[in-house]
Amino acid sequence: MRIVLHMLAGVWLTWRMVRRGGDFAERSRIRRAWYDRALCIVGVRLRIHGEEPRRTSLVVANHVSWLDIPLIGAAMDTCFLSKAEIARWPIIGWLGRQHDTRFIERGANQASAHFEAMRTGLDEGLQFVVFPEGTTSRGEFVRRFHPRLFAAVAGTQHPVQPVALAYEGMPNGPVPVSYAEDDRLISNVWKLLCRRETHVDLHLLAPLESANQDRRSLADGARSAIVDVLGLPVDPPSGRASARAS
Repeated sequence: MRIVLHMLAGVWLTWRMVRRGGDFAERSRIRRAWYDRALCIVGVRLRIHGEEPRRTSLVVANHVSWLDIPLIGAAMDTCFLSKAEIARWPIIGWLGRQHDTRFIERGANQASAHFEAMRTGLDEGLQFVVFPEGTTSRGEFVRRFHPRLFAAVAGTQHPVQPVALAYEGMPNGPVPVSYAEDDRLISNVWKLLCRRETHVDLHLLAPLESANQDRRSLADGARSAIVDVLGLPVDPPSGRASARAS
């Protein structure tokens, strides 16, 4: 019931903001407060280490769960890319549009449009979050970062901001609340709610300058920084396929 009421509160606050013509600062304040309260309701205790980026950045993080989104959203001013179908969902699509989500069509032939949407948003002062692994894991390793996702900032003045998400259980075993393989969202949420508390450390690492870097160098540098902080193996164990498409 508390979760349902919190969802309704988010709709109400956003509607009032739209009617007043709220600016980016107000949208950001509402988003972060909503994410923070949502984490508190489900028993997630977030500790933030490091400083928020002072310049508009491409934020990249390891990917363990759907929880990654509210965790990063509570820690810093960000927006997300989402598939175009979600823009047509009742309530959710409307909320996304009001809070700077950029909706894009899926497909390999749409890659240039994705990068252009991200670069335009960065130039406008929006910080985009991407998960360069492309899939989730159990938190026992960090998969290779796909370099193509760094094309929006390679050779520009926008740095890459690596974020390391350290869930309970890392680096000594699988994360209890990970969302991977054949997990179902409802059962995964229920498992989270059945826990008294779930602790997560979010590390804002040193930004990577992109002006003189190609996308592969940026991808490798960001992954190395995250792996070092998490204390995970550099190479995933052979034969592991515990992942779910993002």
